[in-house]
Amino acid sequence: MDAAPVDIVDRGKPRTVVVDGLEDDRCFTCGAEAFVYAKMPSGRAVAYCGHHGTAYWEQLNVQASKVIDMRHLIGVTFDEDDD
Repeated sequence: MDAAPVDIVDRGKPRTVVVDGLEDDRCFTCGAEAFVYAKMPSGRAVAYCGHHGTAYWEQLNVQASKVIDMRHLIGVTFDEDDD
């Protein structure tokens, strides 16, 4: 996976993802921090860590009505003092 560049407007901002139907920002499989989000046609929302998101990537792109990939932010830290 090639990492997507962090756009200049994204630098210094904490990651915020809002997906209707998700109550937690944790992987449905292992409980780690989620970086891949998908909305299924049934309306169910799912979230996965980078590892499980990569493992399920092909299935998600076939089955989900929308997929949000934030894996490029794995390991990125945001310094809130840089304003």
